[in-house]
Amino acid sequence: MGWNVSAEVIAFIIVLIISVYSRQSHAVPSLKNRVFRLCLGTTLGAIGTNLASTLLIAYAPLELLPLTYLVTLCYFVLTPLLGTVYFYYAVAVVSEARPVGRTFALASGVPCAAYFLLVLANVPTGWLFSFDAAGAYVQGPFIIATYLVFYFYCMACFALVMFTRAPIDPVIKRILAVFPLIAVAVIAVQQLFPTYLLSGSAAACSLLIIYLYLQNKRLSVDQLTGASNRQEFLSMVSLMNEKEQPFTAVLVSLSNFKFINDKFGHESGDRFLREFASYLGAIGDARLYRYSGDQFAFIVSRDGGWGAHGGQDGDDATASLLAPLRQRLGEPWRIGGHSYTVGAAIGAVSYPVIARTPGDVVAALEYATEESKKLEPNTPCVCTPGMMKAIHRRSAIADVVRRAAEQDGFTMNLQPVWSESAQRFVAAEALCRLTDDELGPIPPDEFIPIAEQIGVISDVTRFMLDRACAFVRSYRSIHPSSTFRGVSVNFSAVQFIQDDLAESVLAVVERHGIPASCLRVEVTESAIIANPDAVRAFMERMHAQGVRFYLDDFGTGYSNLSTLLELPFDVVKLDKSILRSATENEHLVEFFGLLASGFGALGTQALSEGVETPEQRAFLNLCGCDLMQGYLFSRPLPPDEAAAVIAASEECAEG
Repeated sequence: MGWNVSAEVIAFIIVLIISVYSRQSHAVPSLKNRVFRLCLGTTLGAIGTNLASTLLIAYAPLELLPLTYLVTLCYFVLTPLLGTVYFYYAVAVVSEARPVGRTFALASGVPCAAYFLLVLANVPTGWLFSFDAAGAYVQGPFIIATYLVFYFYCMACFALVMFTRAPIDPVIKRILAVFPLIAVAVIAVQQLFPTYLLSGSAAACSLLIIYLYLQNKRLSVDQLTGASNRQEFLSMVSLMNEKEQPFTAVLVSLSNFKFINDKFGHESGDRFLREFASYLGAIGDARLYRYSGDQFAFIVSRDGGWGAHGGQDGDDATASLLAPLRQRLGEPWRIGGHSYTVGAAIGAVSYPVIARTPGDVVAALEYATEESKKLEPNTPCVCTPGMMKAIHRRSAIADVVRRAAEQDGFTMNLQPVWSESAQRFVAAEALCRLTDDELGPIPPDEFIPIAEQIGVISDVTRFMLDRACAFVRSYRSIHPSSTFRGVSVNFSAVQFIQDDLAESVLAVVERHGIPASCLRVEVTESAIIANPDAVRAFMERMHAQGVRFYLDDFGTGYSNLSTLLELPFDVVKLDKSILRSATENEHLVEFFGLLASGFGALGTQALSEGVETPEQRAFLNLCGCDLMQGYLFSRPLPPDEAAAVIAASEECAEG
């Protein structure tokens, strides 16, 4: 019998190429990656023995018949095994989303084990194949079992993927369902045309699909630096957690990389990143990962005594690991004729001494890196139990904030604003409050930044805006002759990326039927810096409708007078730190007075926050600051109580 082996030779070459290019793919020794390498080895073995058996049967002399028999027997073992290993690859993928039971995994191997016994029985029986006295190849009566086992595992793979309840990405699910169908189709063609060897082609097609879409190193390796990517980092952390293997993870966030790109061009920036990654990859036995654009992470195993007992030993080991990095960051980098000095924020955490779960590792790394930015340049911040406690609190608050955003779980308090000239409360600031059954009252300076980070700050502002307008409508309906001017609502910098912000705000005002002039919007200068064009456009549009604007937190580090000159602010809120400094330092008394009168010259009123004592009130009177807000006049109150306090002040002023 003559066979056509051209397709099999091509398949063998394809698998060899995949083997070479997949060496660096998915370095994480996860079950899926180990089974993929088993698929590669089994495929190479099956195609190789198929080609060798065919050539020996066709051309080997009778003296090599024992070798021919042995090679052919190996082929009969490996070829149906292809379907088995590809099935278990699908099992490994599914198990990443939801664990697959050990009983199921073992039971699935029964057909393969039974077939293996059939192969062993072939030696005395010739049930699968044999050679006659002349050395000619003869198919046995149970040769069909070879195909049936292959078909069984292909269809089992298809059924497993299609009917599993594991939360698998639909794209991955389709890929895993397609490749066994292709393999079945190719083997069916071989049955119809026995002289064409296609079993290797079926395996190669399946392997190529898996590699291109699931195992390609482009999915796991950063192409610029050659380091593994963030997903690989997360996979490695999860794997080491499963194995309970101690390690230290470090995150290095470059501080001024954008300057290099802007000053010297992206090509120089890319060259620097490659050089920097090369340096980090040479630190100890670290596994390097590109965490994000200008952030790199590495993991150092702590087996073998390197800080293996945690505690101070682990801290000392982490410090010794990071000392050379800190020193190197203090030295210039020379790339392409340019010399750079690049700083970095460095966060580190030990597992399981400090972080006990993969989620804790990631949260601790990012938290410690943020804390490092508050320290001296290039000073590492190693996560401590206290930091971990703060991280867990942030996580708990984030859950509370999400629920509150979904269920209107926030409340509004109002702190009235006093006018010294009118001797009454003339406005109020809406302050968001959040209370949890377990955590108790959560301060705004904790939950507001978290609301911004998790993307629900717009919901918080929308809630506050609605409640503030409702309060104004209610108060004006009860006190139609009131001179109460309105309520101010704080807007986050994140708000101004919303295209229809002005329209949505005005829609709330109109729905409640109040004049737009009763709404005040508080904007911080940091929000203006973050998105100046959007803020300016919003202010101009809303100011034309009568909405008034407050510049919040003046004097906290961003303030400059050009902002006041360019934008239509009606009121500037002087941070309480300015009042405290002015009243404690006699040299600043005159300055405070000039500051208040200077704002008046610009057509802007000054409002001093944090007024707590009669002495501070007298001082503000002396300086000509009319608007005041603080505990001396009123604490933040629920709407009903605030309304009563405001009304009482109006009655006293009229009386």
